[in-house]
Amino acid sequence: MKSVARMVNVSSRYLRIIREVFVTASEIRSQPKNCLTSNGFEVVHEFLPQDTCSEYIALAQKYLHGYSYIVPAQFYENLANDSSKCFVHYRSEIKDVNKGMVQIINAQKLDSRISQLLTTVQKILEERTGEAIHPLGAIIQLDQPDTKTKRRLHTDGTEPGYKAFIYLTDVGSTKDGPYTVIPGSHRHILRKLINLFYVRWRTLNWRGEKLNRSDMFGDMLLFYNDEQSLPNLGNAGTMTLTNQLIVHRGGLNENPRWALILHFIPKAYWDGKPFSMWLREVEMSNNLVPETLRVSLP
Repeated sequence: MKSVARMVNVSSRYLRIIREVFVTASEIRSQPKNCLTSNGFEVVHEFLPQDTCSEYIALAQKYLHGYSYIVPAQFYENLANDSSKCFVHYRSEIKDVNKGMVQIINAQKLDSRISQLLTTVQKILEERTGEAIHPLGAIIQLDQPDTKTKRRLHTDGTEPGYKAFIYLTDVGSTKDGPYTVIPGSHRHILRKLINLFYVRWRTLNWRGEKLNRSDMFGDMLLFYNDEQSLPNLGNAGTMTLTNQLIVHRGGLNENPRWALILHFIPKAYWDGKPFSMWLREVEMSNNLVPETLRVSLP
């Protein structure tokens, strides 16, 4: 009976995935035709001045102290009543992929200019997609050199979402870890469904196999490869708008890369909750901010 119940549960999840993939595919095809909606991404060079990029890096460096913690509210510049928290997240503390990644999540709380950027890009996305968009939050991200644990080609779930990747340092070659996409793959249906089913089947452990990667449910293991991918190169200030249903990955970087990443979701899909990715894990890490650090923070 347990096996039957498990099969029913798995089947219901598969049916939900099928429904979501077909619904979002239909929505994508009804959008206005432009670079973003047709290709799944759009590159805007010189979106930010390089001096501003350097200022955001300097801001972030003041808050990086080698471990994850929640930034005390007294350091918030933007006190918008959205109940979100700003926190520092070292990926290596809780994940076995992207171990070199360090993030300041909800960085818009620390600089009102980033809040203004969220509004500016929101309007661009609404013009491109023809739908109401909600800005979730901003992340200042440092990708330290990492050629071993970067996540494979993947998509961000099965429901629509948008990001703006703004390079804060020059990304002039693949050694700098460019954001990489497979153009047009946000429109794929059958290939994605096969991948989503295949990866879930592998995690059921019916074959006694264990997967080492913890971020696996969006991984595109079949039909896609790095040779099909397009690395987006550009100087500091370059912005790449993306539909996160596109097959993508962060490049294997030999050099450190800084970026400002803005997260958005169609209002029709927003659950009304604050942007809190990884917050629970950071809270559970129980890394309290020492009194000496509270004094030294900006």
